Amino acid sequence: MRKIAITLGIVVVVVILAIGGFVLSFNPNDYHATIQTKLEQALERKVTLGNMSLGLLPLRFRVANLAIAEDPKFGANRTFVQTQELAVSVKLLPLLSKSVEVDSITLARPNVELIQNAQGVWNFSSLGQKTPSSPSSSQQQFSLGELAITDGQVAITDLANHKPRTVYDHINLTLTDFAPDSPFNVEVSVHLPGGGSQEVSLKGKGGPLSHASPADTPFRGSLELKDVQIAGLQKFLQSPALVNTDGVLSGHTDIASEKGKMSAKGQMNVEKPKLHGIEVGYPITMDYEVADDLVSDVLKIDKGAIKLGPTPVFVTGTVNTKPTPAELDLNVKVGDVSISEIANLAAAAGMAFAPGTTVNGRINADIQARGPADKPVLNGTIAGRSIQATGKEIAKPVQVPAINITLTPAEIHSDNFNVTSGGTTAAVQFAMKQYASTSPQVDATVRAPQAALPDILAMAKAYGVAGLDKVTGAGNLNVDLHASGPVQSMSSEHLMRALNGTLALNFDSVRYSGVDIAHRLTSLLGSAAAGQTDKGYTNISKMTGNIVVKNGIAQTNNLQAMLDIGNVGATGTADLASQELNLAVNAVLTKAFSQQMGGAGVGSLMSSALANSQGELVVPATVTGTFQNPRFMPDLQKMAQMRLKGLIPTGDNPLGSASSLLGGIMGQKGQPAAKGQAQPASPVNQIINLFGKKK
Repeated sequence: MRKIAITLGIVVVVVILAIGGFVLSFNPNDYHATIQTKLEQALERKVTLGNMSLGLLPLRFRVANLAIAEDPKFGANRTFVQTQELAVSVKLLPLLSKSVEVDSITLARPNVELIQNAQGVWNFSSLGQKTPSSPSSSQQQFSLGELAITDGQVAITDLANHKPRTVYDHINLTLTDFAPDSPFNVEVSVHLPGGGSQEVSLKGKGGPLSHASPADTPFRGSLELKDVQIAGLQKFLQSPALVNTDGVLSGHTDIASEKGKMSAKGQMNVEKPKLHGIEVGYPITMDYEVADDLVSDVLKIDKGAIKLGPTPVFVTGTVNTKPTPAELDLNVKVGDVSISEIANLAAAAGMAFAPGTTVNGRINADIQARGPADKPVLNGTIAGRSIQATGKEIAKPVQVPAINITLTPAEIHSDNFNVTSGGTTAAVQFAMKQYASTSPQVDATVRAPQAALPDILAMAKAYGVAGLDKVTGAGNLNVDLHASGPVQSMSSEHLMRALNGTLALNFDSVRYSGVDIAHRLTSLLGSAAAGQTDKGYTNISKMTGNIVVKNGIAQTNNLQAMLDIGNVGATGTADLASQELNLAVNAVLTKAFSQQMGGAGVGSLMSSALANSQGELVVPATVTGTFQNPRFMPDLQKMAQMRLKGLIPTGDNPLGSASSLLGGIMGQKGQPAAKGQAQPASPVNQIINLFGKKK
């Protein structure tokens, strides 16, 4: 036994020495032409190899600067695969007899160009395919024990579907037991940058390969996502559908594909989902069974159970992705569930409700959507009840006892429903006709007689109207607004263009943050106003007036506001859509403040102010710009008219003759001129915005 062991040991040593001597004397570049020829014969492509070296454990050739040419049918002088290093593992025994048999190929950091032409043929389909005239084609077909790609970059150009070149990076692929007429194993994985697993992997068994139509190649396997950041996945896939979304995606999907038909069944879970940077506030889970016809590009959803936190939403139907936009035939059902999670999703998506608003209540929905994805035709109903919105910025709860919405191909309309907050009830009704056309028709009304300002502010903030955090106050207003006519979209701007109606204001103790109107006015006095500081807000102890709105233009002839420094009267117009101002303002400073500025003597010397008979300084001005950034300028023309006619306003009537003159032109009831109406000061505009959908 000992002799046998010694003998075997001697044999092993001799073999090792023989192999070592062979390796030392072996120059792989002697086989450069042989390997290149074999690869060209196997791939039926022009192959270029750089310098070659031999590696051990495993035994392999290392080739620098490999390039595999493109199929001439897809463009001359183009490269199909290019890599800085190629490792070719060869079988030992044939090599000892100076014959090369390739066992596996590894490409490190390769660049691969995949192209589908207009006829639907891929550039890789001709790899290893002998022409019919070639002898023994079945014996010469390309086979490989293993093909490995590490950290590869793949570019895909889909001319058949008119899609531009898209690049996917950091891909790992392992293909084993590959032969054109036999099944093979495949494993693809992508590690995305960031913390955690961040892995997308596809494992399974495919083949035999269908060269005529790769989509017909049989495949069974699984897709696994582990802690994948959606933002990183969006960058990798370059998918517009995932823009402005984030979260951590995990899940498992079983996939089966054969003869152009693919089915998928699995579950996905999204933790910490975000839309537009706003947290939704609950996990989203999806349980689905779908079938995809890879030829017709029709996706059939047999089961689509989506849970928004604990709230289930069910989706079934088909999506045809061949046209652009995709064609839908979907049914969405929600059966007597909490509205809270749906409202959170709508707020994060910027569709309704302010972020941070808590919405409670119940909802039922059964909706059928058919047609283009961007303008589907809808059938069904939505019913909500006991809806209540609360939040940090909402002073009083806002309630909708019940609302019913009917969807038909011709229009979407609500019943008459009430919105209440505190002691105020607003009666609301809306309809949208021809909503699937390029010019839908809106018809909506909001009526709230003797509405309390805090209650109206609460309603507007609950809905999500921006900027109302700058407004506080008390008092009442009468609201009677009607939006009617064609609109290009449901955006706030386009809805404002269709707005008509009236507002009657009677506010007390209003504060508007962001603009110090008193400072802007006194700044027109020049050096006399030195030492006056900009507080960044405006205190309005009293505001009254009537506003008429026509086609989105608001107009007033009697808006008056009592400020700390005096009384201000305003007439003119404002465009509610563009928020552009065109106002004429008279500021009558109190006698005490006028004395502080220098009194009547100073007023007679200044070019931007006058002094009336009561010792009050009067500052006529024009206000242009926007609600957020108003621009105050001296109204020199009005000053000249006041001097000429001796009609200088007083604090009791800051509008002076302007109000009666404009009222005579418009009609004392404020009938609008042909061009439209005027706008109240900034706080009032925010209230009007309640009627428009937030941007």
